[in-house]
Amino acid sequence: MLSSLETLYSAAISHVWELDAAAAAIFGAALLAYWREQTHKGTNWILAPLTRSLPWNKNDQPHTNQTETLACDFTLIDLYLLDAAGKLARYQKTSRFVVMTDEVSSYNEGVTADGTAADFVSMRGTIVETVKEHGFYISRIDLGETVRTGSQFTNTYCADLLNCFTNSEEQWSQELAFPTNHLILQVHFPKARPPKSVRCMAIQGTVDKLVKQTARMIELYGRKSIVWELDEPGAHAVFKLEWSW
Repeated sequence: MLSSLETLYSAAISHVWELDAAAAAIFGAALLAYWREQTHKGTNWILAPLTRSLPWNKNDQPHTNQTETLACDFTLIDLYLLDAAGKLARYQKTSRFVVMTDEVSSYNEGVTADGTAADFVSMRGTIVETVKEHGFYISRIDLGETVRTGSQFTNTYCADLLNCFTNSEEQWSQELAFPTNHLILQVHFPKARPPKSVRCMAIQGTVDKLVKQTARMIELYGRKSIVWELDEPGAHAVFKLEWSW
């Protein structure tokens, strides 16, 4: 009887050791996989500054990083046509930004012009440089401080537009570089030459699509103005106002 119990006990102990060995093997495999994953992440983190500087990773980086870092709660764009000939205009963009990730000490603002843009001004910080790329004048703005994740800041960016609206039928296109909750486009006309008609378009690739949400022609600052408001227009969208005057 004792021998039988000893045999049963030995078998049980052997089974336990087998289970422990299997559990140890599973744990070891999981630990190895975890270690490989962490090593991979650590390697990517260490090499990130180097890989970002490689030529084939440079093209889209500034635009992508800026879009992921900042979002616009509200953007108001005013285009002031200052003379009846359309030779002098003033562009003014006011945005309330939210820092989404990382910390921000500088960012880009841009304006397009069929003629020439000049006299770039930033309400906040300092314009370090302005370059022209693919029809856009892009200004790099140093905020003069570091704005942390979750914080908000408001800035106004201005530029003079020369010889841009000299035709009887004209247009203004606005591209959104940041995710935007609410956008207002306003074009203010000289008293001597008010707008006659207006159309609202959304540019999709190379196609202009008529937008049902029409702009209004109202009086602002004692002159006729076009006002177009859009809710949640998104990022990288392009909107165009066309008018005759």
